[in-house]
Amino acid sequence: MYFPRLYPDELLYSGIARCRVHLGISNHKTLLHMAFGDSKVAAITDLPTHLAALANNTGLDTANVIMHHTLFPLYAPFIPAKRRNDLFQAMLASDRSTIGLAGSSAALVKWPDWLRYCPVCFEEMAARFGETYWRRSWQIKGVDACPEHGCQLLNSPIPFRRAQRHEFHPASPLYLPCDSRTSPASEEAIRLAKTATQLLALEEAQSPGYGRWTNLYRYLATECGARRGRQVRAEVIWEKILESHCRNWLTTNGLLSHEEPPPWLLAMFRKHRKGFSALQHLIVWTSLRPGQHAGELIGEAKTRQADVSPDQFARQLPARAGQTQMYRTLWLQALDNHGGAKAARQNGGDACYAWLYRHDRHWLMAANQARQRRQGNNSHIDWRARDRKLVRLLIRLGKDSEDDLTLPRRSRNWFLQQLPHRASIEHHLDQMPLCRTFLNRYAESVGEFQIRRLTAAMQEDIRVGISSRRWELEKRCGLEKSSMAPLTTAFIRLIGRWIE
Repeated sequence: MYFPRLYPDELLYSGIARCRVHLGISNHKTLLHMAFGDSKVAAITDLPTHLAALANNTGLDTANVIMHHTLFPLYAPFIPAKRRNDLFQAMLASDRSTIGLAGSSAALVKWPDWLRYCPVCFEEMAARFGETYWRRSWQIKGVDACPEHGCQLLNSPIPFRRAQRHEFHPASPLYLPCDSRTSPASEEAIRLAKTATQLLALEEAQSPGYGRWTNLYRYLATECGARRGRQVRAEVIWEKILESHCRNWLTTNGLLSHEEPPPWLLAMFRKHRKGFSALQHLIVWTSLRPGQHAGELIGEAKTRQADVSPDQFARQLPARAGQTQMYRTLWLQALDNHGGAKAARQNGGDACYAWLYRHDRHWLMAANQARQRRQGNNSHIDWRARDRKLVRLLIRLGKDSEDDLTLPRRSRNWFLQQLPHRASIEHHLDQMPLCRTFLNRYAESVGEFQIRRLTAAMQEDIRVGISSRRWELEKRCGLEKSSMAPLTTAFIRLIGRWIE
C-alpha cells in the first residue's frame, strides 16, 4: 500500500497520521486495517508495536524505523542488553507490550502530557514540504527547547498518551498561536535539548550494562571531587546540578523531593540495580561534562570494566571448625520463622547474616534464593466478597449509563475502566464469576454501539425538525460498508422506509 516517505527525525506516529490525510481516509480503523492488517492496533507515540506487519504491507525497513523514527534510542542504552533486545522484538511483534520492558510505566520521569512542537520549525516545514509533522526531539519529557532555533516548545491539543486508542492525529499549522512571537529558551535548556538530540541520532544504541554504568558514574564523581574514599559525596554533585538546572524545572519534572540531594541522585552514584530515565542521565551529563557528545559518554561507559568481577565472591574470611554449620542452622531457622531474608534481618538476624556474608557468601545467597517468598497479599483476599461488591457497582454503572446515547462504546474494557484497581480485576476475573458473567452479558458489541449512534443521530433530527437520508446518517455516525456489523445492517434494513 501507499505510505509517505518519513521526514528526518519524524515520529512513525506522525507518518501514519499523514498517510491517513494523504489517502483521504476519515475512518481511523480503516487505515489500521490497510497498514497493519489489524484494526485494533493502538496509536502509541513513543514505542509502537506491530512494526513487522506494517513493514510487510508498506516496505518500510523496521530497523531504520525503530532507530530513527521512534523513541527507542532513549531507552536502549540504559537497560540491560537482554531487555533491550526483548524491547526491540516486542516492537516488531503484534502481541507484546513495550511499556513494561522500557520501564517507563514505573519510572520517576514519565512522558509529556501533550505532543509538543516548535512554531518556527512548523513554519519552515510548511514552506519546504508543504505540510508539518511531529519530530521526536520535541517529545522528550524535560526537554523544553528546540535544539535548532533555541525557542521554547509549545503544547499542542493532542495528548501524548492517546485519548482515543486507535486515532493518529497529524501535526497542523492550525495549532500555531495567533501571536507568532517565540519565547527564547535558556542556555541550559538548549544544551540539554542538543544532548538529547545526539542521543536520538545514535546509529547503534547498545547497552553498556548496569555494571559499566556504575563504574562510569563512580569515575565522574571522582573527577568532580565528590569522592571520599569509596563514599560518594552526593551533595557536591547536587550543587553542580543546581548550578545548571533551576529548582522549578526540577520540580516540574518530578526530580526534586523534600530531601536534598534527592534519592534518585544517590541511587545513580551507587551500584546500578535498575535503569534510570534518559532525562536523569542527561541532567548529570550536562552538569558534570557540559558540551561532551552523548555518544562519547556511552562509548566511555562501554570501556569500563563491569562492576562485579568473577572472583569477588572468592575473597572470604576463614572460619573456625563448627562455626559455619552453626550459623547456617541459625539462618535457616530465621528464614523459616520470618519468611524471607529481609524480615529475618529486621528481627534479630542481622549479625548472623553479616557473619555468613563475610565467611560463607555463596551458600547464603543460594539459601536466600531458595526460600524467597512471593510478596503480596493476594492469598488473603476474599475474592467472593470482592466479586459481590464489584458486581453491584457494575450493575449500578450499567443502569446509570444505559440512557446516555453519547457515551463511547460500553465495552468490556469500558466497564473495567470505571472500577477501582482495574488491572487487578482484569487479571483475576477467573476468580470473580459474577463480574465475568455481567461483562459477558452486558458489554456492548460493535453492532449495538453502531445502532446506538444511529439512534442518537435520528433523535437529533427529530429535535431540530429535519429528516436525514440513510447515507447522511451513516456519514454522521462514521459508518462505512466495510466496517458495518451484521446487526447494524439488519437495523438499517428494518428502518429503511423511514430514512430513504
